[in-house]
Parts: sequence; structure tokens; C-alpha cells
Amino acid sequence: MHFHDCFVQGCDASILIDGPSAEKTAAPNRALRGFEVIDDAKAQLEAACPGLVSCADILTLAARDTVVLTGRLTYSVPTGRRDGRISPASEAANLPGFRDSIETQKQQFADKGLTVQDLVTLVASKEKPGLA
Repeated sequence: MHFHDCFVQGCDASILIDGPSAEKTAAPNRALRGFEVIDDAKAQLEAACPGLVSCADILTLAARDTVVLTGRLTYSVPTGRRDGRISPASEAANLPGFRDSIETQKQQFADKGLTVQDLVTLVASKEKPGLA
């Protein structure tokens, strides 16, 4: 989910926005699961400290914690992200697809300032969660 969010418009939690034509409803995102986990974390944090923690930070920290819990590695992430306010499904069209050629995927990653190593790491992490 974090990759899908960050690849489209940056790590702004726009993947969490509900609506009939939001990123969440785009074809590449329909198989994503776990939205309720982030929603629950947000509700608990809002009850404890209203207006302090963004959904973008929650999503980023949840992704990091998933990696840490698998025992792969530990790393820090900066916080202070702001939540996105728009979430057009059409923006998700630029997500790399599993049917895309490697050349297409390399170009999509390069367009985002990412390397072939980033591509390999992220593809491997989809096969073995917690690897990246």
C-alpha cells in the first residue's frame, strides 16, 4: 500500500481517500488490503492526540514497522508529512504493472528518480514482504 501511495503523488496518504474516482478505486489498487488497519490506527491516535499525526505518517510508519517486525532490518523514517487532499484514480495509471516489460518498468522508475536497484528491491519485497 505504501509503495502504491508514494509512487503516484508522493507519500501523502492519498491512497486512503475514499470516493468513487479516488486512487483507491483504480484498477492497480483494487487488490490492496489493510485500509481498516490504518483507519483504526488513525482513530486511536486522534482520540489520544487530536490533529497531531497525519495519515501519511501512519502509513509510512506502518510500512516501516512491517519490515522491522519481519526481522529484516531496522531504519528510521522522518515524520511530519502532510496528508494529500486530492486522490484522482487516473493518477494511479502510472503504477508499474506486473505485465509491463522490464524496460517500461525501468522507465517508470527513472521518471520518478528511482534506480534499477530500487525496482529490484521493491519487486523482491512484493514477493517476500519485509525484504525491502
